Amino acid sequence: MKNKGFTLVELLGTIILLAVIALIALPAILNALTTSQAEIDSSYKDAALAAARTYVNDNMDSFPKALESATSKKEYGNQGNITVQFLLNEGYLTDSSINAEDTCEMMNDYIKVTSDSKKYIFEYNEVSDEGVCEQ
Repeated sequence: MKNKGFTLVELLGTIILLAVIALIALPAILNALTTSQAEIDSSYKDAALAAARTYVNDNMDSFPKALESATSKKEYGNQGNITVQFLLNEGYLTDSSINAEDTCEMMNDYIKVTSDSKKYIFEYNEVSDEGVCEQ
């Protein structure tokens, strides 16, 4: 009578082979996940910048006019800072455009609006402190 089944050596060889494949594949999978998360974060920031541009265009009277001189530059401090939470509250961003439930740390970030050479400059600034999201 012949035994049917696998020997211990065959099972160990299979397990070792699977472990080697996993060790080779795991860094590639983790890299793909990290890259895709960075692309998602970038798209959220782009959406926030676009919303800030729209807000400034809609509320041009509440922002200082762009400077006339091409060589001068003036920053307007707090007056030119627009938070992501503010854009969300004012309806310039939607929950789905930035996935507000998953990006709570983004709510305190702000877009700095400055003026240089007859145009507005929009710069996204991250706030490292994770705050509590307003609901």
